[in-house]
Amino acid sequence: MVSSNRTLRVVDPTFPKPEIIGMLDDKPGGEPGLLPVALTGADLKVWFTIPRYSDPTKGQEKYELFVDNDTAAIATRYWDTPITDSERYLELPATWMRSNDGQHRLYYQTTIYNGSEDLSFDLAITLDGTEPVLASDNKAIFPDAVLPPNKLTDDYLQNHQDALKVDIPAYLNPRPWDRITWYWQDRPGNPVVGGVIELDDTHYGDPVVLTIPGSFIRAKGDDWRYVRYEVRDRAGNLSRPSEFVEVEVDATPIPRSLPWPSIEKAIGNTEVQTINPLNVISGAVVVIPDTADLYPNEDVWVHWGEEGSVGEYPPTQPLPPGSRRYAIPMPSIAAYIGKTIPVSYYVTDGTGGEFPSVSRKLKVQTVPSSSYPLLECEGLSGGNLSVKNVDPAGAKLQLGTWVLMTEDQWIRITMTGINNATGQESVHEVIPKRQLREEEVTQGIGVRGDVKVPKDFLIPLRRNERLTGKIYLSFDGGQTWPPLAAPTLKMLEMTLVD
Repeated sequence: MVSSNRTLRVVDPTFPKPEIIGMLDDKPGGEPGLLPVALTGADLKVWFTIPRYSDPTKGQEKYELFVDNDTAAIATRYWDTPITDSERYLELPATWMRSNDGQHRLYYQTTIYNGSEDLSFDLAITLDGTEPVLASDNKAIFPDAVLPPNKLTDDYLQNHQDALKVDIPAYLNPRPWDRITWYWQDRPGNPVVGGVIELDDTHYGDPVVLTIPGSFIRAKGDDWRYVRYEVRDRAGNLSRPSEFVEVEVDATPIPRSLPWPSIEKAIGNTEVQTINPLNVISGAVVVIPDTADLYPNEDVWVHWGEEGSVGEYPPTQPLPPGSRRYAIPMPSIAAYIGKTIPVSYYVTDGTGGEFPSVSRKLKVQTVPSSSYPLLECEGLSGGNLSVKNVDPAGAKLQLGTWVLMTEDQWIRITMTGINNATGQESVHEVIPKRQLREEEVTQGIGVRGDVKVPKDFLIPLRRNERLTGKIYLSFDGGQTWPPLAAPTLKMLEMTLVD
């Protein structure tokens, strides 16, 4: 409300406050009732409310616009004909708005034909026709490493979170909701907006850092680029543009050279290498070649084997640290005995981009049956097994451990003889397909005494005929098995006698 020292205002306001179309909405920390500078270039319409009993045909009516505590109206209009809706405004002079920056109060008074006067409530407005003033040295501040004679390179971006950070020098009297527009131009006279930074009501006084993503820089191509900025306040006043900063850009990524890895103790210089698993019983080593394009602070990991398979292994730390050698444990080698697997490596850069190497194929040889222990049968003498000497619970079998034995492996043991009645082969599953137990890996098969050939299976068999024990191993968790005619280990062959 206007202060009481104004003689005109002798009654309390009762009318709605004036209206200005286009006035900015208030924002936290911003000036109340801010008028866009674009509205101040010409006289501004200030809309009033017509009194209920207005009737200029009965006598002239007067409408006055006042500013702050001025006793003289800044605008006055008279009507002696009915006031149309499109006419119910008073004009705030452009010359006054252009020379009165700051906060003000507008209100109007109506005097109708019968002399009745009404006063409106105040409308708070703020005028701001002053453009932001940049620092005398207003060039954007770039890292020294990217300014001539150096360049802005892909390697620089990769080692700086794939972004270029630029400091904007402090300018005079920053205000909440100022907008800083920056330009990334291929020539000084060709403005191309790069982006806009808007200052909020909390951090508007903080140093301003412009972060330009590497993706934006690469999309705009390589060559000389000219960077400047300007500040526009909430009212729309625009600063003069800053001076240009010239930057030479060479940020297109160089195609990575990531040739295939090699495996120590493997044979072959082509895409396919071959390795004898018996030569790497303590583990294998994958070596990334010196010619691979690896940069500091990048993550490298090796992909060993088929994805989702039992032996898949992803070492991420070289041994020793800083080298290009990655250790593969024995179980991940044994799981692929008799198979050919892919071996490669991946590089993850500072932006999370992943680059795969050329893949190598590694053929893991089979292990000869002579390298495994022999199956032993209780009661066997001179190659003969006497049925009458077999314990009623059956003849116990035992098998020792082998050098590439793991808990991921599965085993199957069968015993085959000739049925006396039919003359056909009769097969007993001594151990149906199952996973090796923990104690079996350390102590051998049958250490519990529960692996037996039942006497009931032996009795119906023909005497003086061959009785054969066959052992099959699956190295990949039971997924694949050797053919029935080709057991993994050397067969136990004996003659069944009375």
